[in-house]
Amino acid sequence: MRKKALVAAVIGALTAGALVGGTTIALAQADIIKTRIDNRKATGPLMREIKATVDAKGDAKKIVENAAKLKTLEEAFDKMFPAGSDKGETHALPAIWTDTAGWAAATKAANDAYDALAVAAGSGDYDKIGPAFANVGKACGGCHTKFRAKLN
Repeated sequence: MRKKALVAAVIGALTAGALVGGTTIALAQADIIKTRIDNRKATGPLMREIKATVDAKGDAKKIVENAAKLKTLEEAFDKMFPAGSDKGETHALPAIWTDTAGWAAATKAANDAYDALAVAAGSGDYDKIGPAFANVGKACGGCHTKFRAKLN
């Protein structure tokens, strides 16, 4: 809930900042870009923890929790691309703003994959959990391929 409140506050600040002037808009863009980067950085440790749990066939409840955290991050991330936030040090490709249907489909695919992983993990059946986790990776990769610039 705190992350959703933070996202709402950032978006509200961006909207208010847009009314003040160009300098404020530039600062707001930098803030939303940093917020996006921080959001994505939070996913890495969760994915690594899930992988370690899958590899060890550990406590599947932890996978359920982490899948829920990933979904929360994804739902917030989806809303972090207001018009004009394509300028600055961002790895976001223009397709996010020009292919809104594709962006919506990609974020839906990620959310669906997180849900499917949570359901599989809830069963405790690693024959289901492994493929569900692989599908999460595919959904993440689908976004990276079309909507994120390659990093050096």
